[in-house]
Amino acid sequence: MVIAQNDRRKKTTRGKSKKIYSKSEKNVIIDSVVHPLADEHWSFILIDGALHALNEEDPIQSFIKFLKYNAPELLKRLLKDIR
Repeated sequence: MVIAQNDRRKKTTRGKSKKIYSKSEKNVIIDSVVHPLADEHWSFILIDGALHALNEEDPIQSFIKFLKYNAPELLKRLLKDIR
């Protein structure tokens, strides 16, 4: 039995290039850079939320996550600064 072999390489699509970092990897980078700064000043909590929203590309979902995870800490910090 003879099997034909094809030496041609598979064509790659040039339209899309592989992204350097995935969304989850970008989130880890954002967290590792911004969270230590958020310990110093509350405004970095807002920056953290904005960067995550840009990364996720879903403003409604990002806003819901911000309210769930960041808003309580932000409120606590703001009330502490007012006193």
